[in-house]
Amino acid sequence: MQDKKVLMIRILLIVFCAVIALTCLQKIHETYDPLARYPYATEENRKTILEHLDQKGVDYIITQQIKPNQFLDFIDEPEFSIYNTLYYAQAKKIQDAPNAFIINFVNKYRSHFNLDTLKTLLKHYSYTDLTSFYENEQVLHENIQLVADPSYPYLVLDQDRSVYRYVPSELVEQEGVSIKQTMQKNLEAMCSDYEKLKNQEDHLKVIEGYTSYAQVLEAYYTYSSQLGDYIDRFIYSAGENEMQLGYSIRLEPSIKWNATMIEQKLFLDNDYAKAQEQLDDNEIDQLNWLKSNAWRYGFIIRYPEGKEELTGHWYQPFLLRYVGKENAKIMFEEGQVMETMKFSEEN
Repeated sequence: MQDKKVLMIRILLIVFCAVIALTCLQKIHETYDPLARYPYATEENRKTILEHLDQKGVDYIITQQIKPNQFLDFIDEPEFSIYNTLYYAQAKKIQDAPNAFIINFVNKYRSHFNLDTLKTLLKHYSYTDLTSFYENEQVLHENIQLVADPSYPYLVLDQDRSVYRYVPSELVEQEGVSIKQTMQKNLEAMCSDYEKLKNQEDHLKVIEGYTSYAQVLEAYYTYSSQLGDYIDRFIYSAGENEMQLGYSIRLEPSIKWNATMIEQKLFLDNDYAKAQEQLDDNEIDQLNWLKSNAWRYGFIIRYPEGKEELTGHWYQPFLLRYVGKENAKIMFEEGQVMETMKFSEEN
């Protein structure tokens, strides 16, 4: 009998303790502040945050120390995701647009960039161009990648790297064509020195500089009808073409040179001797002088003879690329091309 009383007392004690514990837990829950560990919570933003974020979302802004100004402007949008909010804030800071548009853009294309590359991309491309590239170019050309920083002066393009519709900044007019301002003085000096050498009886005539995406695309289709599968040995298509960067120029004799290469199909065996036979004395003088002296002004022959396997293009002696005097000197002396050169930044 005594044992039963003891057992009943123990059971009642356990029940009593359990009730007390549950009551305490309930009181704690009622008074628990989910934002207690969030130092940026205020009376003004607390309600909004708790209405839109679940506990997982609250934990995320706490652990990542995300400030209210990085997400409150977007939080009322239907497609808002707290896990993308740093991307929203970054995008809006670099290139402003309606919040709903930015949210849709980031949510849809986040796999294409990280925070750093998004910042760089939006400095050089519009939302419209980025959307078009992701929806069209990468669908048609699965392996092609958009260059985040197309302003890099030593950028090498090919069929796997695109600058899409990028338009360079700081373009200036030189002899009726657009070029990067940084190369203008050296180009003027090169043309002037050559003209003096020839006693003003001949000069280096620039016929092409910066070329737009649309212009390159038109040229690519035009030459494709003549070259067929060999087109990429002459020029790359729009987005992949370095003429879009503003650092390249074509000189007048390139018209005759390329016409001869194409019409006589000399590109099949790289018969440059026959192409040179079609040049007049002045054009041959220009070719030889450029080979020996263009580097002094910071220019290189972009697609030199004997480097076709590296550059992917046939020899084009009248197509020059500006790389700066120090780099051009090294490339000239060592016989390097842009595909093999380790460039140093020049002032």
